[in-house]
This record gives sequence, C-alpha cells and structure tokens, in this order.
Amino acid sequence: MTYQGSSGTTYATLDVKVWRNAAQEHRAFPHVGRGRGGRPRAARRGRCGGPAPAATRQVACRALAIPDGRPRILPAHPDAALPAGRLGIGPAVPVLDLPRSWAAARIALRLTADGTAHDPGPPVVHAHGPGPPVVHADGLGYIALLAGLVAPGAEVPPDVRVLKSAAAHAPWVPATLHAVASTTSLRAAAAEINVHHSTLQDRLTHAETLLGRPVRTPQGRFRLQLALMMHLLARL
Repeated sequence: MTYQGSSGTTYATLDVKVWRNAAQEHRAFPHVGRGRGGRPRAARRGRCGGPAPAATRQVACRALAIPDGRPRILPAHPDAALPAGRLGIGPAVPVLDLPRSWAAARIALRLTADGTAHDPGPPVVHAHGPGPPVVHADGLGYIALLAGLVAPGAEVPPDVRVLKSAAAHAPWVPATLHAVASTTSLRAAAAEINVHHSTLQDRLTHAETLLGRPVRTPQGRFRLQLALMMHLLARL
C-alpha cells in the first residue's frame, strides 16, 4: 500500500499484513494479495501519513470513497489534503481496520450532493471530523440502517417520486426543501437560500400543495428529511 502525507514529509516504511474476511473487502482493496492456500499475504510497503509508532496496528488512516468507485487512503492528520468533488470519508482507523473505514466511506459518499440549487446538500460527508460542509457519518444512526434498505438504482419510494415531481414543476423546490430540512428554523432556512421570510412561506405553501402534505409540522419535517435522504441514497 502507498500512503503519502500532504506536506511531503518522509515517513517510516512499515510492513503490514491486512487480513481479508470477505471477498467484497478484497475487491475494494485490490492491493492486498493472497498467497498459497488462499492465505492473505503481506501488502506492499508503504507510508501511512504519520511517524511510525511502535506497533503497526496503531498507524491511523482513513478510507476515501469517490464517485469513480476506486478506494483511496488518506493520512489521519487534520491537515491532509482532500481531492476535489464529491467525497465520502471514513473514520480514522488502524491499518488493519481499513475495510471498516471503507464501508463507512461508501455510505458517506451516497449521502453527498453537488451542492448546487438543483442538487443541494454537502459535497463532502465525513465519518469523523469538524466543520462545514462536513456531515458526521458516525452520528447518523438510523440513516446508516436506511442506507442498507435503499439500494442505488432501485425503484424509489413514493415520497421520493413526489419530490421529483415537485422539483419538475418548480426549480426552486430542491434548494427550498433542503434548507427547511437542514436548518433549525424557517428564518434560518430563508437566510440559507437568501430569500425573505415571507417569500419562503409562500414557497412552502406552494410546495405543500405539490407534495400533498405539510412540511412545516414536526412530523412533516421529519418525513421530508427521510425523503431527501432516500433520494440521495437511491441515486446511482
């Protein structure tokens, strides 16, 4: 495995053996080979973004998931440079636990968006780390379960179909509903999309007519949040 720090720092070289328990993990990390009898063999020498500790198991890295499907490895230190574009970032783990970080990164990638008016949402979803536009995948809870139920490319639930229909009728619908679902108040939502509070109220009245249900009640807002997440998870 090859691990490079973003600052060009020279790190100690380590020999690591990554054990594979599933074929899926092996496909995700093709640099891990197998020796005679199907036993995993040592991965190639590499660097993992920090001075080598006494035990290889404690070298911390993160798995990155990008839209082209190829796994990448990121040093765990906070100043590590991120590639541009949509990105799912797994939690920092010892080298031997990289498959777990990769699984989290893939779920995180499915929750990303382009961050535009037509595709609002965070372009980067981070499994562990502070600051916008980062969403903490470690605290997603039921959303991680939802990701296992909504398969990419499968038939979308009725609430998602209604969302798409509403967006086709009014181009401001995606950004407006995302703002309502992701902020703490309607005034904060209006500020998020840079419209007057009364304009937002008018838009929501129209949107509720298109959706056939309220979005300003606690139950309606929660249902809207679920529908928006399912919309992201169902995309290829």
